[in-house]
Amino acid sequence: MMKKLLMLKLLMIVGVLGLISCDAKTDVKLDDKVMKFEETRILSSTNLKIKTMTVHSKKELPLKGWTGYVLSLELLSPKGDFATKDTLYTDGSVVVMDLYDIKTATNYKEFMAPELSSKHYTKEHLIAGKLTAKHKVAVFSDPLCPACIPYLPGLIDEIKAKKDTALYYIHLPLQSLHPAAMTITKAMIKLEMDGSIDGLTKKIYQANFSTEFDSRETDSQKILDGVNKKLGTKLTLKEINTKAIQDKLDKDLQLSNDMGIQGTPTIYVDGKQDRTRSAYKKFK
Repeated sequence: MMKKLLMLKLLMIVGVLGLISCDAKTDVKLDDKVMKFEETRILSSTNLKIKTMTVHSKKELPLKGWTGYVLSLELLSPKGDFATKDTLYTDGSVVVMDLYDIKTATNYKEFMAPELSSKHYTKEHLIAGKLTAKHKVAVFSDPLCPACIPYLPGLIDEIKAKKDTALYYIHLPLQSLHPAAMTITKAMIKLEMDGSIDGLTKKIYQANFSTEFDSRETDSQKILDGVNKKLGTKLTLKEINTKAIQDKLDKDLQLSNDMGIQGTPTIYVDGKQDRTRSAYKKFK
């Protein structure tokens, strides 16, 4: 039944998007056809304007005649400008936004996701296990993400219980959704640099900051006061608003953007994105 539903979904998408298909002149490159389609789709169905659009990456799919594209966009909206990425698939005649393998029900987005390089598994990101561990799990997370808060503590405990697996944490505060996460993240980075609190990440995710401020709070002092109260620290805004801390945060945010990550928690296991968030469980 699941496979039939997925197939029907695919056919519906092809049928609808085929009306806005890549039917430009045959001498136009496929890249240009795909970007023209994306431009038409955005301008005809939203109130957004396109500032820039480039091909971030593309891959020939293990599906004859099909190519996957990841497009990087800078968009202008009435509420402010923002950057995003879109994944599309085309056979040169139609474009679809989702594509599944009918036999395995695997979403080809997993095939399109870039791999996390070994250079990104650094000591500054390590929160459990050893740098020399055979298996490496990386989590991109926001300390106020509702899905992350119950997930991270258990993930940390499970990785610690494994003999040859390490866990790396990459900061990805989603400021548009949880403005308060930015101040918390800067405080986390300061405390990580100081090395003053054992098990810092787990304590942050178990702190229940909602009793001190709302996730949409923008008063940095109120947020930091809440962090200090929960962690028993005495951080000041001056201490967390330094160039060194901002540089570390920007580095993580750039990595998230390079990897096309837009939501949290996003998990990588041995370099590959794991949409199940549970592949690490097979390690002993």
